[in-house]
Order: sequence, then C-alpha cells, then structure tokens
Amino acid sequence: MEYESMGHMSKVNSIQSPDSVDNYYLPHHSVIKAESTSTKVRVVFNASSPTVNGVSLNDVLLPGPVLQSDLTILILRWRLFKYVFNSDIEKMYRHILLDFNQTKYQRIVFRPCPNDPISLYELKTVTFGVNSAPYLAIRTLLQLADDSESSYPIASNILRKYMYVDDVLAGGHTIDSALRARDEVITVLQSAGFPLRKWASNCRQILQGISKSHLLSEDFLEFEDTNSVKALRIRWNAHSDQFYFIAKPIENHESFTKRSILSDIATLFDHLDA
Repeated sequence: MEYESMGHMSKVNSIQSPDSVDNYYLPHHSVIKAESTSTKVRVVFNASSPTVNGVSLNDVLLPGPVLQSDLTILILRWRLFKYVFNSDIEKMYRHILLDFNQTKYQRIVFRPCPNDPISLYELKTVTFGVNSAPYLAIRTLLQLADDSESSYPIASNILRKYMYVDDVLAGGHTIDSALRARDEVITVLQSAGFPLRKWASNCRQILQGISKSHLLSEDFLEFEDTNSVKALRIRWNAHSDQFYFIAKPIENHESFTKRSILSDIATLFDHLDA
C-alpha cells in the first residue's frame, strides 16, 4: 500500500513501551475500487477497533454536529443553474492537519517496502474512518468560506451552499457567471491547499482552461460514452444534461426468501432517506 508521498505521516523514532496507554493504533487495510477513475486502491482505517480495555478511539471521540447539506436539496439547487460544473477536492482529508498533540492517537504499524523493518508512524492529517473526520473537514471549508467572503463572495457562497463534503456542484445562469464561479472557487480552494480534480460540465467553455489531466476524462464531452458522471450517487449525462439510473436485473432465485429480498433492497440508495 502506498501512502501518497509519506508526507502526511511522520515516523515515531522514540522507543515505545508495550504498556504505553497514551496513544491509539489504527488497524488498516487496502480496498480495491476498479471502477474509480483516479485512486484504484484506497487505504481504510478502522478507528472502531477496540483496544485491550474494550474501548476504541471512536468510542471516546465526539463526532460533532452534522454540517453537510441535504442531498436532495443540494442536487435541486445545483440544477437551478443552466450551466453547471462538478468537481471534487483531491484527497481532501489529507490536506487538513491535526493538532500535533493529537497525532499520537492516529498511530499505525507500517513499512514502505516488504523488505523494510516494521516501524511506527503517526498520521498527521484528518483520517477517514475516524468518526470526527467529516465534521472536521466540512468545518474547515466553512472557515475558509468565512475567511474569503470579502474578497471572493461567489466562492464563499459555493463553499457554504454547493458542497457535499469534497464535491463541488455549482454553476451559473450564464456562461460568464459560471466561469466567474469556477475561477473563484479554484482560487479560494487552492489558497488553502485544496486542488480540484475530476472536472465535468454541461458546457465546453466551462472546461476550457482546465488541464486535461484534471478532467473526469481527457476527452470529456468529446464522445457520447464519455459524458456520464456520478454526481452524488446519481448518474448524470452531461451532454444531454439528464439524470438517469442503471437498474441491474434481479437475479433469478429458485425461491425468494426474506434474506434475499432484504439483500437486494440494501443495494438501493434513496436520496429522500439520506
């Protein structure tokens, strides 16, 4: 497993006593997501794993209030614009530093290469799997919105009303207004070290000036089969500007049981219940 450039974690050089209790070790493993257009392999951390006393890190952390917008309202608000764009912050959590006094609760056992000795590291940034991570990440964006309001009011409004964690869904009623929104949100997020990637839009002009390597696909909007985007779990064809769903056929069972029916239902996602 590769941990980016190792810059988001630091090696623990001091000798650790086996009886030390003022720390927490995160179990972790890789998850392969073949359909991902960027990160095929992700590292998952389990902060809910109990220690020898039966308590996990998530047991003692407050998750914080829910700050993300309602999914249905966010999508409807996004589609009020005639010209829209969608992008997301690359590795958002990895760009938000923790207080250095708290990193001891995010320790891992790791070695960069199979032949290296096993070492101890501390993760220095907000980490997926820790129950306070979503709150910390969104709260950081809201603070950025406050800090940039006077200089970049459009971007500030986007950070407050047109974000779902790391997803940007914004636009404008004219191409010019959409371009201003695009440029402002790029500037503000970049100023805080948040790069935007996987750009998609229903308008070619909005994508002009964006590096091809930063588009959802290098030939986005060029061919019919490259126009599809997964926007907040709903598929969107940017060329026809339509939402659509892909319904997988239900497998034929010799007999239908409650277990098989509930299993099929669990694969569905209803935004109205989110």
